[in-house]
Amino acid sequence: MDKKGFTLVELLAVIAILAILATITLFATGNILSTSRENLSDTQKESLERAAKIYYISEGMDSNEECVNISTLIEKGYIEESEVKDPKDKTEMTGSVLITSESDKYTYTYQSKACE
Repeated sequence: MDKKGFTLVELLAVIAILAILATITLFATGNILSTSRENLSDTQKESLERAAKIYYISEGMDSNEECVNISTLIEKGYIEESEVKDPKDKTEMTGSVLITSESDKYTYTYQSKACE
């Protein structure tokens, strides 16, 4: 009698191959998502630094070092509140941007803590 179909061993081999492919895909997409969140976080910090630069140009700076809280940038309308969520964990970013100047060269650096 000629039966058509797959044997149990053939089915198990196909299932094992699919499981291996699924595992590889899962780890690959997990790494891609993690990298994307890191890149988005860096872009978010750069956006906050640009907002602080615009704030500095508009408001002026009294000393060689000044710190601007994110809450100040929101209150003054330089950024919207919805723009300051940390992409890694969706929490609100409450840090600040440190503005320093040395011989007419200005540096804007995001800090995770607020100014004092």
